[in-house]
Amino acid sequence: MSEPTPTGPGYCPYLGLKQNRAIRFSSPTPEHRCYVSGEPVEIPVDQSAFCLSRNHVQCPLYMGLTLPSIPATVSSPGAATAAPGGLRGWLRTLSPRDRAIYALMLGMLAIIILVYAIAGWQALTGGAPVTGAPSPTTVAAPETATPSPEPTPSATATPLPPTPTALPTSTPSPQPTPSPTPEPVIIVPTAIPTQPTDTATVAPSPTAGAVATPSPTGQPVQPSPTPVATATPSPTGQPVQPSPTFTATAAPVAPPTTPPQPPTAAPPATARPPAPTTAPAVQQQRLWLYFGDATGTLFVPVQRLVPVEDRKVATAAINALIEGPRNGLERLIDPQARLLSITINNGLATVNFDRPPHLDGDPRGLQSIVLTLTHFETINRVQFQVNGKNIGINGSGPIGRPVVNPLNPDNLPVDYAVTEFLPTYYLANDGYHTIRIIRMVPKTRQVAEGTVRALIEGPGIYEYAVQRTIPPGTELRAISINQGVVRVDFNARFAEASDRNAAVRTLVESLTTLPRVTGVQIFIEGRSLAEWWGEPYGRVYPKPLINPEG
Repeated sequence: MSEPTPTGPGYCPYLGLKQNRAIRFSSPTPEHRCYVSGEPVEIPVDQSAFCLSRNHVQCPLYMGLTLPSIPATVSSPGAATAAPGGLRGWLRTLSPRDRAIYALMLGMLAIIILVYAIAGWQALTGGAPVTGAPSPTTVAAPETATPSPEPTPSATATPLPPTPTALPTSTPSPQPTPSPTPEPVIIVPTAIPTQPTDTATVAPSPTAGAVATPSPTGQPVQPSPTPVATATPSPTGQPVQPSPTFTATAAPVAPPTTPPQPPTAAPPATARPPAPTTAPAVQQQRLWLYFGDATGTLFVPVQRLVPVEDRKVATAAINALIEGPRNGLERLIDPQARLLSITINNGLATVNFDRPPHLDGDPRGLQSIVLTLTHFETINRVQFQVNGKNIGINGSGPIGRPVVNPLNPDNLPVDYAVTEFLPTYYLANDGYHTIRIIRMVPKTRQVAEGTVRALIEGPGIYEYAVQRTIPPGTELRAISINQGVVRVDFNARFAEASDRNAAVRTLVESLTTLPRVTGVQIFIEGRSLAEWWGEPYGRVYPKPLINPEG
């Protein structure tokens, strides 16, 4: 008889399955047996009402008041009947439900063994495909000269010169790094949007297929910077995009060869509904544009929200330049010029106008278009045309990206192998815009530290056009980069800035132009700027928009 070990209050201590008296459950099933006599005995009464109730001792079988439907055979000690043994004997003790379950499990096991056997056979005989093997049908597509579509700007920026993750506090002045000097190039370390994907009118370009010399920032190269001339602003005007017109020509009709027949009644014609027209998709995108400053000598970058039709971002950018500047900046493009076509091929954008787009022949007009278009990843040079004829600066060839407002007091070569181009921002004299000035210094890996020191040193020859926002005598005590955030520590002189917002703005704009820099936090004498100027100045400043326009 099984040991009376109840599984809970009110459960029969002698209840179990037929094949194992030690298994007890709280819910009765047809397989349960009563072991009150030591042998499994079926329960012919309602189990839930008797043997599983709290008063299980009143179960008729427990009290010996009810005989089982199939009496158990009790063998005498002297004449015991041997039960069949082995697998057959075990199977006889199972109920039909148990046999079905075991048969199903054996069938599933057989299927699994068969699948593994087939897979192993295929692996041994080479029937299964080998991972990584080249496909025999793979054919390299020939490279064609089909113009690639215009690019679409995105948040991803082309990497700029590397910035260290941590900088020592006592770093000596940067020295040139000895390295071979390649062909001179023009570099501006700016964040460049990724490739646009719009389609423009295609026009043949005689220089299609030329490849520009790469620069570390992914921007176009040019043998030497172009001198800047003064342009006279002209009235604004909205450009008109020409659309091709088609003239239908009627074909001649042959005279009839048979006499006319009397008219017959024709079935009434069913009017067809007009074909639905799909309006072009227009999206608002923020694009980089370049105009002139109030002095007529410097380029001013702005980020304007421009409507882009059918993802033609390069077309939208040029039309925005033709539309003209806002907020007192100088116009550099003729408002009467019209863009006829754009073709982009192997990094060369060929733009065709109906007239010279730059005002009074001022080369800054062409350079402003180059600066605007080379913010797209797929463009690094621009070939200008007027009604299909090439034009340019000092010739008729393509133009690479020029240095934006270069400051080169040491007359360093325009060569990224030996020269570092540091982006610094200063407040313009109008008190509204900030102007980027590229400070050229000997090659260094301490780019963030060099940028701050150049900003402290001031705008140099451009003091007539911009304001110094960081007080003279400010010193850099320490600088470090942690997870994209630059922490800058100045001496107490920085706290004496007359325009606090402008000092913070120019510092943050300069540092967040560097690659992998996402924010700036400012300290003075090792303490947060909030302890000097108030709580709002203690936060981490994120990457801002540069001169944003709605």
